[in-house]
Amino acid sequence: MPYTSEILALCAPRNVDVVAGRPIPTNSWWGNLVTCDAESNVTQPIWPNPYTISVEMTGYIGFTLSYPYRMRFYGNPQPNGVPRYYAHAVLKEVIFTAAEFVTKTPTFRVVSWTDLGVKLQMKVAGTAQTPSTLETDVVSGMAYFTATYQGLTPRVALSNPILAINGLSYPTGSTLSGKRFVVETVNGNRWIVYAIGGATITFRVGTNMLLTATSAFAGVLRVANTFSSTHTSVYDFYRECVVTGGSVSVKSDSAYTFEWATSGSCAMGMVHFALPHQRATMDITTAARIANFALNSTTRGEMSGFVTRTIPPVWRMTESASIPITFYPKTRFTSSESLLGSSFLKTLISDVQATWTISTRGSFYFNGKAAQKYASLCLMANDRAIVGSDVSILRRCVTKLETSILPFLDNTWYYPLRYDRVFGGIVSSQGFVTKDLNADFGNTVYNDHHYHYGYWVYTAAVLNFLHPTWSRIGDLNAMTRLLLRDVANPSRVDPYFPRYRHFDWSRGHSYSHGVTTFADGKDQESTSEDINLSYAVFLYAQVTGNTRVAEVSKLMLKLNARAVQTYFLMENSNTVQPPSLLPNKVPGIFFDNKLDYATWFSAEKYCIHGIQMIPITPVTEFVRTRTFVKEEWDQVLSNEPIVTSLDITNPWLSLLMANYARIDRARAIAVLQTCQVDDGLSRSWALYMAAQLN
Repeated sequence: MPYTSEILALCAPRNVDVVAGRPIPTNSWWGNLVTCDAESNVTQPIWPNPYTISVEMTGYIGFTLSYPYRMRFYGNPQPNGVPRYYAHAVLKEVIFTAAEFVTKTPTFRVVSWTDLGVKLQMKVAGTAQTPSTLETDVVSGMAYFTATYQGLTPRVALSNPILAINGLSYPTGSTLSGKRFVVETVNGNRWIVYAIGGATITFRVGTNMLLTATSAFAGVLRVANTFSSTHTSVYDFYRECVVTGGSVSVKSDSAYTFEWATSGSCAMGMVHFALPHQRATMDITTAARIANFALNSTTRGEMSGFVTRTIPPVWRMTESASIPITFYPKTRFTSSESLLGSSFLKTLISDVQATWTISTRGSFYFNGKAAQKYASLCLMANDRAIVGSDVSILRRCVTKLETSILPFLDNTWYYPLRYDRVFGGIVSSQGFVTKDLNADFGNTVYNDHHYHYGYWVYTAAVLNFLHPTWSRIGDLNAMTRLLLRDVANPSRVDPYFPRYRHFDWSRGHSYSHGVTTFADGKDQESTSEDINLSYAVFLYAQVTGNTRVAEVSKLMLKLNARAVQTYFLMENSNTVQPPSLLPNKVPGIFFDNKLDYATWFSAEKYCIHGIQMIPITPVTEFVRTRTFVKEEWDQVLSNEPIVTSLDITNPWLSLLMANYARIDRARAIAVLQTCQVDDGLSRSWALYMAAQLN
């Protein structure tokens, strides 16, 4: 595949050095630190949670943090009074800076990263051997913010006037020395600042909002926001153990570990916050939950404090759910006529014989949807309950599919795929040609690859299953493996692609947004297309004999299903999302800092909900529970005009009815017989799945 560095002109990375053999993560939660911004050079915040972290290059230059949960607000109420969104103000509650930054502007760099964190550095000129630096390791779930100073004079600034330090009032110009400072501000917030590793620091009160060390400092300062005596006791006890990153290790298709990297004294354990889905699956032999010690994340509910029980520190999580992952539904009929009638075979033949369109000038996303649609026809043509002993339908279907996807095998698209040497990935060249960041949904700048490429991986899996002796199966697999390395690469040492580009093992789901900046952080829109990728990868790995990738992808699917059910598909019993939002049933666009009941392409409710349904596959029923489907239908979808008027000309109705078949199969099948179907769905597949999903 041809190489290119054209992204440097379209959307070059910031604040990170491009190094050969070190691919740069493009869809990580901390991506705002390195993304391009065509309009300004401002670095937007990141949300490791429970804190928000910002990089400030004006005013007090340094690293800022805040606890955003207390600054939540709701907006744009609907006619039923339910908010369309909630978000959080980003304040600079505490700033770690240095006196030297007043006269010497530092350079800011992202210097390294792990699966679970990222190391940031600000540096000013010093001697060649000992540059003056301020560094921090920002890690998902960190209980403290940690600043490491070398050859700089620390300053700690607050956004509100200081009321007391360690219970006492200090006038401007006074000094205080120690290793622990409880700083209370006039708005009632209490922050504990620590000097650890045996160091003592002396601060001078410069103003009622600024503490400046009296001399240069080589050591570590930490801060945490405390709300109770329990919080304070926990922070005090574990303050010497510093998390600096972490690696994800997949142990089986039902277990994975976070292997934490630390510094300092950790013999008594490392305290860290877990999200709700992690809390539910934590192996308590590796980490114990601390009673009455919790903070809230921005968009994923309450985080519980855990302390590790192993040396070195490890979290082990288990996903014991049994999810049958096959090409066909779990429950299959022996004859299609009982539910679908004798005309179903004619419907399938009609779909197979129809004109199939995969345009070389078309969208890689929409072409992928079409490819999966056609591949699913071939699966039905392979089902003896449908076709009996007639193999001619299957032969015709497979031949058409193989011919249709030749542009994929040969990369002969009008805008062919390219390997981007800057970030390290397979991208559409359309954005380079048109100079458009949004071309094909932003594929060129790493948007939505897990959506786009999942459809193609599924298609490759089907062809390997139905026709493994095809003369061009080797070419198909070579291209498919490239896409797999782009979107779901498990390797730690691949010099060409980052590890797990989209999937975040800490949050349990993928991020869609690529290398352009977002004020509310990374986002995810279509959970079902995210699921489709891990489903497709498992099928492909299984049918091609790659047991390790099959193991990893099966675990990804199970973890993803848990996260989707915990954060995205909101049953009435959901205790993670705010009660006022539950009537929406789905969040819409899910940002790190915001939930927005919307889509990127339409404000229609059937789109907001329908985008969480595509594509319809045999794993749909294991992700979308029957309880959720019924509540969503009764409380939202049944009242939509597209349903009440039975608008069979609107293709979104086909998705809603295929989903509704879980509740009323007969009614759904009746509508699916005549309504216009979605461009990624054939009528026969819609009927086939409606008749068999439980």
